[in-house]
Amino acid sequence: MRSAPQRTRRGTGALVWAGFDGPEAPGEYLDGVRTGRIGGALLFAFRGNTKSKEQVRAMLREIQAAARDGGLPPVPVAVDQEGGQVVRVAYRAVFPSAMAIGATGDPSYAEKAARAVAEGLRADGITVNHAPVCDVNTEARNPVIGTRSFGDDPAKVAAFAAAWVRGSEGAGVATTPKHFPGHGASAVDSHFKRVDVAADRATIERRDLVPFVAAFDAGATMVMTAHVRYPALDPLAPATISRPILTDLLRRELRFRGLCITDSLDMSGIEVDTPEHVIGRSIDAGIDAVMVTSHIDRQLAAAGWIERAASPDRVREALDRVSSFRERFATGVPNDDIDDEPARALAAEIAARSITHVGAPLPRLDGTVRVTVFIPGRVSPAEELSDPLGTLERALRNHLGGRLRFARDGQTPDGAGPLVVCTFSALFDAEQARAAQRLLVDGGVLCALRSPYDATLAPGHAALLTYGDVPASLNALAAVIAGERGPTGQLPVRLP
Repeated sequence: MRSAPQRTRRGTGALVWAGFDGPEAPGEYLDGVRTGRIGGALLFAFRGNTKSKEQVRAMLREIQAAARDGGLPPVPVAVDQEGGQVVRVAYRAVFPSAMAIGATGDPSYAEKAARAVAEGLRADGITVNHAPVCDVNTEARNPVIGTRSFGDDPAKVAAFAAAWVRGSEGAGVATTPKHFPGHGASAVDSHFKRVDVAADRATIERRDLVPFVAAFDAGATMVMTAHVRYPALDPLAPATISRPILTDLLRRELRFRGLCITDSLDMSGIEVDTPEHVIGRSIDAGIDAVMVTSHIDRQLAAAGWIERAASPDRVREALDRVSSFRERFATGVPNDDIDDEPARALAAEIAARSITHVGAPLPRLDGTVRVTVFIPGRVSPAEELSDPLGTLERALRNHLGGRLRFARDGQTPDGAGPLVVCTFSALFDAEQARAAQRLLVDGGVLCALRSPYDATLAPGHAALLTYGDVPASLNALAAVIAGERGPTGQLPVRLP
C-alpha cells in the first residue's frame, strides 16, 4: 500500500529544485535526492555552498551519488553566474556585469564571456546557469536589476542576450533568460515586496518581450519567471502563477518549448497565497520546475503538494519536459579541470573596453591623485569579492604608485591634486549622495563603481562608470585614472 505513493512522489519530485546551507548537503537533503523528492540542486555563495573548487566538487559528487543510490539519473545543478554583482562561483574567472559587457558595444563579448563562464561551471559539474538577464532597465531607480541588465534599448539588450545564449548553450550549459516577461521597468524589488508593472500590452511587446524572443530564437533551453504582476497581461496574478502569461503568451504566442522555472519562492513578491497553493498554482499556470530555495520541510513536502494541487495533465507535461532536460543536462562531476587564465584575461579585456566617460572633459591626472571611496552598504558574499575597497586601493597603488593619496568613507585625502570621488550606488543612498556632492563642489571626478546613474548626482563634472566592482572592473578603472588607457566604453543607458 505504501509503494504507489512513493513512486508518485519520485515523479513529481523531479519538478522540485532546492537549495541548502553549508559546504556539504545535509543528510535530509541527500535523502530527498535519493528518494526522488528533490529533482534539482541550487547553489548560492551566501549560503556557503561555493567556497572552493575542491569543496564544490566533493559536495556535488555526494549529491549525485545519492541520486545514483536511489536508482535515479543525476540531478541538474544550477547557479546564478551573471557576472558583476551576481556571482556564485568566485574561485574561477569572474566577469564584469551585463551592463559593462553592454558598454563595450560588441555583442561578441557576451558570447565569449558566456562560453568561458559555461566552461568553468561545467568543469565542476554545474550545467545550468540562471542567466542572461533579459530585463530592459528603463527605470533608473530599479533596485534589483540595474547593472544586471545589458542596457535600456530593447534591440541592443536582445543582441547581447542572444549572444550570451549562443555562447553558453554551445558550451553545454543551459541558459535561463529572466525575469519573464520583464522586470526592468520596476522601481520595487520583488525579493522584498509585491511588484506591479503598469505598462500597457503594446509597451510590453515592443520593450520587454524583445530580448526574450531573441534569446529563445538563439536556443535558450529554459526561462525564469518574474514575481511581478502585469495588469495589462493578467489583472489578477503575478507572472509566476499566471496562466495568461505562462501558457497563453509564453507557450502559444511566443512558442517557447523549453523548461519554465520559477524564481525563488522564498521571495516576498510571490507571497500571495500559502506555499502549498503557490506551488500548485504555478504548475497549473505553466511552470515546469519550482525553486523551493529553503526550508527542508517545504522542499520534501513540495512533491506531494504538486500531486494534490496541480492538474494531472499539467504535471505530466512538466514531467516530460523535466525528464528530457535532465537527460540532456544533468551530469556527474568531471575528473579533469580547465585552465582559468584565458577566461580571466578575457574578463580583463572586457572590463578595459567597458569603462565609460560621461560629462565634462577629464582633468589631467598626471601628478598626485587624491581618491576617496565611500563604504558600500553591501558586498558580495563570495569571499574573493567581499572587499571591493581593498581591491580598488591595491589596483590604484599598483598603477599610480607614490602618486596616490587614498581615503575611505568619503574622507578627503591629504595633499593637493585632483580629487576622485568613488560612489557605490549613491542614487539609492541619500546620505552618500549628499556627501559626494559636497566633496565635488570645487571640482573633481566622480567614479560610479556600481550604478551608472550616480553620474546624475554631479552634473557638469566628469564621471567614469565601471558598472560594477568586480576586480577586473576596478583594475580597468585604475588603469584609466593612471592614464594608461582611455575610457572607450559606450553608455548603454540614458541618464535622466
